Amino acid sequence: MSELFPVVQIGYWLALAIWFGGVLFVAIAAPIIFETVSDADPILPKVLSVNLEGQHSTLLAGTIVANLLLALRKLELACSAVVLVTMAIQLARQWQPWTPAFIRVALFLAAVVLTIYDWRHVWPRIEKHRQSYIDNADNPDLANPAREQFDKYHNESVTILKIVLGLLLGIIVFSANISAARAFISG
Repeated sequence: MSELFPVVQIGYWLALAIWFGGVLFVAIAAPIIFETVSDADPILPKVLSVNLEGQHSTLLAGTIVANLLLALRKLELACSAVVLVTMAIQLARQWQPWTPAFIRVALFLAAVVLTIYDWRHVWPRIEKHRQSYIDNADNPDLANPAREQFDKYHNESVTILKIVLGLLLGIIVFSANISAARAFISG
């Protein structure tokens, strides 16, 4: 069974690195996108309203970041599946001390739960309120509450992204003790 160790480790570290890197990229890129698009002060021809003056850049940057997050979600789900399988094999073979392994499992489960919560609960609300904001742009009584809800859920999603980033970093830290020596002793 020790010949399986390098394959499992490569899969584990590759999936974890891609997942962490993707989340880190979006966490760094999103504010830069918002700032850059805001500096350009674009006017969206499909969203015409005097009440949205100055908000076109927010809508455009939000669309760009939403598309990035859609791609990230697919990547996160694929990587989490690989990490789950490789982590299960590592635990079954006892290739690491148990306490850090269980901490890694807890961090992993928390990251997956938060990712799914953001994907299935928060983002549909963001999209709903964003669309309501655009559809009611000529009616500030409807547009402003929609914008407030959009901002609320957007901030929640950003917070979740940062927490997932911290959880993934924790998994990396608690993965430092995985070694092939345990496989030889246990095998």
